[in-house]
Amino acid sequence: MTGDQHNAKLRIGDSAIPVRVRQTRRRTLGLYVFPDGRVEIRVPHGTSREQALAFAAERRAWLRDTLQALPEAPAAPAYEDGAVHPYLGEALTLRIYPRGRRHCRREGSALLMGLPRPGEPAAVERALREWYRQRARGLFEERLAHWYPALGLPVAQMPSLRIRAMRSRWGSCSSRGGVNLNLWLIRAPLACIDYVVVHELCHLLEFNHGPRFHAHMDRILPDWRTRRQQLRHHQQQWG
Repeated sequence: MTGDQHNAKLRIGDSAIPVRVRQTRRRTLGLYVFPDGRVEIRVPHGTSREQALAFAAERRAWLRDTLQALPEAPAAPAYEDGAVHPYLGEALTLRIYPRGRRHCRREGSALLMGLPRPGEPAAVERALREWYRQRARGLFEERLAHWYPALGLPVAQMPSLRIRAMRSRWGSCSSRGGVNLNLWLIRAPLACIDYVVVHELCHLLEFNHGPRFHAHMDRILPDWRTRRQQLRHHQQQWG
């Protein structure tokens, strides 16, 4: 299998299910189903595509049942006046009006958006994404600085932060010590943001998800499992 990931198909009954095979540092094979129905097989480096698909094929019954049990996907977001979008776990109603230069500001439970082309959904989407990004940068940096001292590492080794719009992960930690956070995390409650931040910071101490990693999580954020479930509920509701 070439590269770090590969798209394939797995036949279940009369259906061919798209799956993604992703090579990781893990030592065992794992099969994952995401809330939006995507299926991923995570395998150690060096595992062939055929081995990965054979592993998943042995778990066809579990995969079928898990996919059937997924809640109905949330409706695609609308980018128009009156549409509702989440921010820090709260529902904000878009109030869009014509304005020569783009300007966005929150007012209570409303997000006021002045746009040169208020009737174009693509323009509304771009403005909303930029508003999210501006707020994510400041808040995510603040939460990293808040939780980093709990690791007991030198302040000089504070990780760099990169914000990206990701589909399959809320965050990641690079081998060079950088933390990547999903832009869309800004839509989730602060408790969920802190869970993801602590999770990625703990990878600076333990790169895998073994017992020592979970021990660090338990020490720094004892209720992390509850927060993880809250984040899953948020994703089911908003996508």
